[in-house]
Amino acid sequence: MANINAPKVEYFESFAQEVQSKFRRIKELTANKVASGDYHEEVIRTILRNFLTKRFSVKTGFIFRNDQEVSNQIDIIVIDESSPAAYLFQEGDFAIVLPEAVIAVIEVKTSLKAGDFDQAIRNVASVKALSTTIKGIVFGYDGTSPLNKNLHNWFTREAAAELKGKESLGPDAIFFFDAGSLLMRFDEEGRPAVGGLYYKRLYRDESGERGASDTGWQLSIILAIILGACEGADFRKTHYFSDTIADKLIQMEGASASLDRFSFGDGLSANKLQDEL
Repeated sequence: MANINAPKVEYFESFAQEVQSKFRRIKELTANKVASGDYHEEVIRTILRNFLTKRFSVKTGFIFRNDQEVSNQIDIIVIDESSPAAYLFQEGDFAIVLPEAVIAVIEVKTSLKAGDFDQAIRNVASVKALSTTIKGIVFGYDGTSPLNKNLHNWFTREAAAELKGKESLGPDAIFFFDAGSLLMRFDEEGRPAVGGLYYKRLYRDESGERGASDTGWQLSIILAIILGACEGADFRKTHYFSDTIADKLIQMEGASASLDRFSFGDGLSANKLQDEL
């Protein structure tokens, strides 16, 4: 069913164009990877803050359960400020947070290549090992083209193989921004699923071709995942369902998923390997 309350895709495309122009601007001015990486993370934080209420903050840092259970350093952490004991430490945008207060995490990679993919999924897994209710997203701006042969290689590397049988620790979405390619989780029957074992590309329409507004549409889905997680946290506290805001961000009528699917440790499904590699 069409979501008649969804803003036009062009609205989200304007945000996508803003991300694109800012990323390219800093690339032209400096080759310093640390400085540009920090700025790129702040660009995504600014987009998130536009949609989140003051109840939720956006920081960077670590998630701490105890001395033996601490996440890797995370680029972006969405935090529920209404949690009574959210922080062990905070200064500026840096924080060490308890897992109960964390809604979602995002790993931002200016250039998403094989090694960056390894690091990103390990960082997300280090968070989800503390709480699988936390949403995890990998946002790659540029980098290696997400062709089937490249993704197959990435999903069969050591870091991905470590997650075979532990798929709940994997990212909920992997966004190749500049390529306009979004990987989402699906189950064995080809349905979108939070705990799905497979990743498929998600398209705006049944053609499976990239359109002019696809990047903005895909960005709206990333935002909807995060807002949906915020709403889920609200329900766990109040046990009250309100009208969902997340669903109003996206228009899913006519959307389709690729036949190709990828899984940790196995890569591209076996029945597609001969044709695609």
